[in-house]
Amino acid sequence: MGYLVFQRNRREHLDIFDIPHYKMLQKYLQFLGQDPHQRSETRKIILFVMMIATAGIYIPTSIAIYVSFCDKDIDGVIECLPHLIATVTSIVKILNMYIHRENFKKMFDFVTKEWEQLKLNNELYLLEEIMLQGSRIAQLYRHTLLSSVTLFMLTPLLYPILDVVLPLNETRPRMYMFKVNYLVFDDDEYFYYIYFQLAWGSTVVAVIVVTIDSLYILMVHHISGLLAVCGYQIQKVTGNRSVVTNEINAHRQFRKCIIAHDKAIQFYNILNESSRSSYLIQVGLNMMGISVTAVQIVVNLDKPEEVIRTAAFLGSEQFHLFVISLPGQVLLDHCSALSDNIYSSTWYNIPVKVQKMLHTMQIRSKKACSLTAGGLYEMNMENFGVTFKTCMSYFTMLMSLKE
Repeated sequence: MGYLVFQRNRREHLDIFDIPHYKMLQKYLQFLGQDPHQRSETRKIILFVMMIATAGIYIPTSIAIYVSFCDKDIDGVIECLPHLIATVTSIVKILNMYIHRENFKKMFDFVTKEWEQLKLNNELYLLEEIMLQGSRIAQLYRHTLLSSVTLFMLTPLLYPILDVVLPLNETRPRMYMFKVNYLVFDDDEYFYYIYFQLAWGSTVVAVIVVTIDSLYILMVHHISGLLAVCGYQIQKVTGNRSVVTNEINAHRQFRKCIIAHDKAIQFYNILNESSRSSYLIQVGLNMMGISVTAVQIVVNLDKPEEVIRTAAFLGSEQFHLFVISLPGQVLLDHCSALSDNIYSSTWYNIPVKVQKMLHTMQIRSKKACSLTAGGLYEMNMENFGVTFKTCMSYFTMLMSLKE
């Protein structure tokens, strides 16, 4: 019953959001105007609203950076940069998905077709097992990041609540969500207006990040699952003596394996094409954000409440870099596993003409399907470690410049 993903709603064909792992993202994508079922005009209007929300953080933060820079206030610049970087990262993510909306529609259709086909062939459990891993990672990521953002947003309300619960003879100082400059507004007088506007913008930024990253996680695990199915099919065919002794039957079975492998590669090519530029910008921004946020923590060591908020923000940035790197490693591992499955199969028992087909597949499987950032940087765990070390080097450099 776990694999009966068809919903009895008078639709003849499976829809991607009928698949449990993707269904949980439907509301998020609708909120962002990125659901392919939404009308084009609706998607444009919602995207415009999202851009206005992020601009509500980007513009006043940019003004604050400019003012701090003119005043030669380096601490002020450092305090503003992490939030500006997070906002720009979210803008890059949602604009990238909107620009490549046709590619994403192709991938959604591809997912549904392959899901149906594997279900008919009784091989869905192989894909389902890998998709379940991706779904758990995506769910953990969403819960962790959204919890961190909630903590970050609620901290400024601590002193106003204490003023009501444990009042003093004077009003406690205001703690702002982050440093902004509206030029014409007095921050204390309009504290709650500013707070709710920034809280709305922060919520939008967080939802954009967790939704699009979760979708990428699921997509990459889908490709990985297809590669695992290919490996299983090869092992199954080569181990069946009634198949390998019949050249015509063997040719037909291996042709199916090659077609399945080719479809997985096509899916990978579309996904990589849709993410190359975005990943390059994200990695660069993430490195800068981690370095600057670490400096901010050191600067505010005498302010425990600021340290807690900033540490939560730093943890979110590190987790974000980890999560956008992890799917690339999962894909590389399954590419390697497919190559191993071909090599360890009893290929020597099949007819020579069919061996040539398998050899062609073996050669292609040796070429790793690696997700790249602009073709300059591979998204994997090894490079994640190198990038994190580089961030610490930048942190040391920034601290020395500050001194």
